Amino acid sequence: MSDIQTATRSHYDRYSYDFETSLHDAMQLEDSLLGRALEAVKTSDLVVDAGCGTGLMCRLVRQHTPARGVIGVDLSLGSLRRNAARSSGVSLVQGDILRLPVRSDAVDLVISRGVIMTTGAPERAFAELARATRPGGHLFVRVYNRRHVYRWIYETFSPLCRTVASVPGGKTFLALTVVPLFLLVTELGLLAISGRFAKISPRVGWNFFADQLLVPHNSFHVPEEIREWGRRVHCRCLADQTVTLGQQIEFLFVKEPCS
Repeated sequence: MSDIQTATRSHYDRYSYDFETSLHDAMQLEDSLLGRALEAVKTSDLVVDAGCGTGLMCRLVRQHTPARGVIGVDLSLGSLRRNAARSSGVSLVQGDILRLPVRSDAVDLVISRGVIMTTGAPERAFAELARATRPGGHLFVRVYNRRHVYRWIYETFSPLCRTVASVPGGKTFLALTVVPLFLLVTELGLLAISGRFAKISPRVGWNFFADQLLVPHNSFHVPEEIREWGRRVHCRCLADQTVTLGQQIEFLFVKEPCS
C-alpha cells in the first residue's frame, strides 16, 4: 500500500467512526441520487459498498432494497468489526478500493460514498469501481467539492489539528477548544439542510470532527473531472448534484457495454 493508504487505514482502525446522527438515514435517501439508485435495485441484484466504514450504506441497502446480496468492503479492520456488530444480512470483506476483491462486470450497483478522495489515487479508485460494475449496472460516487470553502478549511487547519492531536494531551485540547465550535457549525449546517437539530452527542461529535479534520488525506474535485473519468471507463453520467450545502458532489453513472 502507499503511505497515504497505510496512514488512512491506521486512522480508521483507531477511529472506527460511528458519527451518523438521527438525520443521516433520511439525508442519504431523500433528495439524494442514492435514493434513486436504491429504488431501481431488484431481487436478483448484487450491491457492493466500496469503503463501507461502519456500515450506514450497507444497512440502508439491506433495509430498503430486495437485493439478493449486499457486500461491504473496507480497508479498515476496526471499522469492519464495528460494522459486523450491527449489519445483519451483509457480507463484509477487508479489501483495498484500489484493488477491489470483486470480479469484473459482476455488480449491479456499486456505491462509494466519500471514499475515493482519501486514497491518494482517486481516478484509479474510480476505474476500479467501474471495473466491478456490470454493463447496464449503476455506480454511485460522492466526492468533496473543490469549489467549496471546506477545501480551504481542510487544507489550512487539518495539518495543524493532526499535529496537535499527535502530542500528549493534544486530543483533549482539541476537544475542549476546537470541537465545540466545529459542533456548532455542524448543528447549524444540519439545521439548514433538514430543518431540524441533530442533537449530536459529544462522542459522535468528536468522531465527526476526526473524520473531517484529522483524516490524513483528502482530494477535491469538480463535476467536469468526474464525468470525464466516467467517459474513460464507459460510464455515462445520468445525473450529478451538490449536497450537504455544496460541500460534496454526488454522481450516478450507468456502465455502457464496450463497443
